Amino acid sequence: MKRLEKLASIMRSRKYFLVFIVSFGVLAPILAVTSNILVLPTFEFNPIAEPAKIGLVAVIGLLMSLNIAALLHRVDGHNSALNKTGFAGALVGLFTSTCSVCQPIWLFWLGFGSASAFLADISFYIGTASIMLLGFSLYQLLGDETCGVKVNGKNN
Repeated sequence: MKRLEKLASIMRSRKYFLVFIVSFGVLAPILAVTSNILVLPTFEFNPIAEPAKIGLVAVIGLLMSLNIAALLHRVDGHNSALNKTGFAGALVGLFTSTCSVCQPIWLFWLGFGSASAFLADISFYIGTASIMLLGFSLYQLLGDETCGVKVNGKNN
């Protein structure tokens, strides 16, 4: 419950709530287009899009946006250059998961469709794993900020 309270306090701040809204506003259309939920030329919903995959993409976008807001909050609490490089590494790590449902579509666009055909069958499971990893990332971001490495028997 402590972590949910911390997330609620972060979202009460106008700055981090705005970061959350903007990042979700940017990520949601990108993920929807690349996962073939929105048809690109007309920006209409794809009538054959599976509801389960639409839900996966929505949850992935939501968790990515929450992670970005919590990550920015964590970085704002520290001012050293080391933590800014840590922020860049965490942000790059966040986007390496991207959207597991999107992989087959952009690979088709690049001409590698036949090589990735097997991903379409398992994308739901990969998406579920991505949600669990993004949830774990958020859980860790909202945790205690003390260093876990013990120096001379004490944490710094």
